[in-house]
Amino acid sequence: MMYTLGMPKKILIIDDDYNIAKKSKEELSKAGYDTVVAYSAKEGMDRLLAEKPDCILLDLVLPDESGFKVAQDIKNLPDFINTPIIAASLKHEEIDKHIAAKSGITVYVEKPIDYERLLFDIKDVLES
Repeated sequence: MMYTLGMPKKILIIDDDYNIAKKSKEELSKAGYDTVVAYSAKEGMDRLLAEKPDCILLDLVLPDESGFKVAQDIKNLPDFINTPIIAASLKHEEIDKHIAAKSGITVYVEKPIDYERLLFDIKDVLES
């Protein structure tokens, strides 16, 4: 279990694929994280401001906005400039990984998500 001062770390999952969001929520909850899910960029930004997560798991292809743009929007908010963003994407091209880094994305994981690896990445970014 990952706790700081008795409080679990909060992860915001922004993914428009219900099944992936559900599976991510299950895996992260099982590992001891407090999870919040949003299914669009707009809902994700609303939840970000309301929930103030410690880390964000972000799909790069959303129905209402590019995940790259969402990451930039998050990083432009002073309260979230240091919040780690882990991008999960079906995009496997090197250019996408480059754009992700330029957008403020901390870690890039490919779908289908390897949850063992994702949990390692989350622990790593939360401790750094």
